[in-house]
Amino acid sequence: MELMKERFSKLLLGEDMSGGGKGVSSALALSNAITNMAEQKRLEPMAADTKARWRKEIDWLLSVTDHIVEFVPSKQRSKDGTNMESRKGELRSIEVFDAVVFCR
Repeated sequence: MELMKERFSKLLLGEDMSGGGKGVSSALALSNAITNMAEQKRLEPMAADTKARWRKEIDWLLSVTDHIVEFVPSKQRSKDGTNMESRKGELRSIEVFDAVVFCR
């Protein structure tokens, strides 16, 4: 569990554990982690316990994708009747979710 917490924190910090902002984007760190996990077990039969652990780690990595949003313009009306344009977070478009389904 501690190892997974460490990996997850590296993803959120973009592989920069110092917090100095010298890491890569979180999306790239996530992509690299999934790619590395997929390459580790390519075309090899796995024992049941190994497969269960691998599935748990992949699910943990992919849990981040449930919260990917994109900011789209939206209009809001304030109490005094003024129209304002702002950005609203919406779930990312379907291409992300199509790709994630193949990973799961």
